Amino acid sequence: MFFEKARTLLGNCAATVATTAAILAAGAHSAWADGAHFVPEATEVGWDGVVATVSFREVDVAVKGATTISAKLTAEVKAICTKGESALDIRASATGLIAKDYPVKNGVVAGVAQFPVEVKITHDPGYTCVLLHRSITAFLEDFRTGATLVHHQG
Repeated sequence: MFFEKARTLLGNCAATVATTAAILAAGAHSAWADGAHFVPEATEVGWDGVVATVSFREVDVAVKGATTISAKLTAEVKAICTKGESALDIRASATGLIAKDYPVKNGVVAGVAQFPVEVKITHDPGYTCVLLHRSITAFLEDFRTGATLVHHQG
């Protein structure tokens, strides 16, 4: 369990370093455009329990060529695990992050980000678990325009 938590922590640290590097690579000349924004109605979030998919559209982007967008998804689950008369109320979550460049075409950025996000429900052997609730929250950020969007479902 310790090694699994350490691996998760190291993975999160690596993602943070990658995100920071992308911000620094954009440099001081980044175009913080006033009108650029993500379209909430064009945002779709999916999660199959292992892979997260975030589809998005950003409009009024004044950046030429490409822009760097990060997508972060947090999945939270609630389960009840039973064994005889014993019951465990389990809540668990996991977060995944990806940042990459997307082309800007006529002031519009349309893209899909896919990355691993897996929530582990840990319990003693012999318990039977039932998923009661799950929710996912996606956070989009364009490093060059400053546009952000939070999308929650569940």
